[in-house]
Amino acid sequence: MNDNNMFESNRAAWNEALEYHQKARNNSLKIGFNDSNFTVFNGEYDNIVINKLNQIDLSGKTISQMQCNNGRELLSLMKLGAKEAIGFDISDTAISEAKQLAEIAKLNVKFIRSNILEIDDQYNDCFDFIYISEGSLQWFPDLNDYFSVLSRLLKKDGQIFISEIHPFFYIFGNGFDFKKQNFDSITSYFKKGPYNYSTGIDYVGGVKYESSECFWFMHKISDIINAIIQTGIEIQEFDEYTLGNSDNETSKLLNNAFPRSYILIGKKK
Repeated sequence: MNDNNMFESNRAAWNEALEYHQKARNNSLKIGFNDSNFTVFNGEYDNIVINKLNQIDLSGKTISQMQCNNGRELLSLMKLGAKEAIGFDISDTAISEAKQLAEIAKLNVKFIRSNILEIDDQYNDCFDFIYISEGSLQWFPDLNDYFSVLSRLLKKDGQIFISEIHPFFYIFGNGFDFKKQNFDSITSYFKKGPYNYSTGIDYVGGVKYESSECFWFMHKISDIINAIIQTGIEIQEFDEYTLGNSDNETSKLLNNAFPRSYILIGKKK
C-alpha cells in the first residue's frame, strides 16, 4: 500500500474513532469550554508540560498545533496568552468538533482539515510556536518530510514544542504480556514498519471495534532528533519522563523502570 492510501485509511479510522470519543466524553468538553478558565491540562504529566510551557512566552504569539485532534489542547494553550492559533488535523470529524468547541470557547482559533504533509504554502513563515502532542509522530513514514513542513511553517526563531510518547513505550504495546512471556509480541525498536491493526483507536472509552485499518511507524529517538536537526531546527532542550498520559498494563508493571514520554523544544535557525 502506498503512502497516500495509508493516510486515507488512517483518516477513515480517525473519523470512526472520534465518534466513540464523543460518546465517551458525553459533552464534557462542550460544557467545559463554556468556562473561560477551563483547561484539559489537568493530569500529573500535564503539570510537567505546563511548567515547561510557562518558560516560553506565548504572549501575543501566533501558534499552531499539528494533529490537533478535536482542538481541546490548542484551545487550552490559548489560555497562556497567545494572540491567535490554527490547528491542523487529517480527520474531518475531529475538525468539525474542534470548530464547535472554538465557537463555544470564543477564542481566536481556526481549524483546518489537512494532511500535515499537504499544508498550504500560504502558512509558510506564519507561526511563532508549534505544538505537537502525544501520539502524533507515529503516523508518518518519513520524519524528514514531516519536520521539513514544520520548518517552513515556522518564522525565524520560531519554536517547536514536542510532548510525545517515548518510542520505547511502543515496544510493549503490541499485545506483550509479562505473565504469558510472549516475547514474540514485542515490537522491534529498530524495525520502522509499517505496523497495522483494525481494532479501533478509542483511547478515551477503550471500546474495541472493527475499524478501518490503521498504519503506524516506529521511530527511534535518533530518527526524531536527526530529522529535526536536518530541517534547520536547533534542539534547545530534551528531557525524558517516567510519567505520561498514555497507559497500558505493561507500563503499570514496569512502573518507573523505563521512559514513557519525552519533551523536546527546538528553535528554527
